[in-house]
Amino acid sequence: MLKTNGKKAVENIRTYITANFTPENYTDQEFTTFSEIAAFIMENFRAEKFNDNMRLYYRNNETAAFTDWCAGLPSLLDTCYWYNRSALDDLAEILEYTEAEKARYTEQQAEKFLTDLIYRELKKASRTVAA
Repeated sequence: MLKTNGKKAVENIRTYITANFTPENYTDQEFTTFSEIAAFIMENFRAEKFNDNMRLYYRNNETAAFTDWCAGLPSLLDTCYWYNRSALDDLAEILEYTEAEKARYTEQQAEKFLTDLIYRELKKASRTVAA
């Protein structure tokens, strides 16, 4: 089991995000770094789900808005683990869980946990582009 903030876990999360990033319907732009991908995803998420009109609805809670956005299956990022793929299996692969460690979570807990890990890495990496 990897620590969620360990170097290998962060690398696995970023690889997972990159593999599930599908910008084809948004842009023809080529992305060369994870920071560029993260900034593009966060920019589009904010435009679609956390814009000025929606901030009041989410009480300025960007994390809750991101969770809703992921559960709504955005075309920019494959988050099908909310519906037809096992979030538990995805999470276990990313964090290298054994079957016993994997059994500690429900599917719903894994969906939320995986979304939180994705959000954390996107937010952290997108700040480096914005700075």
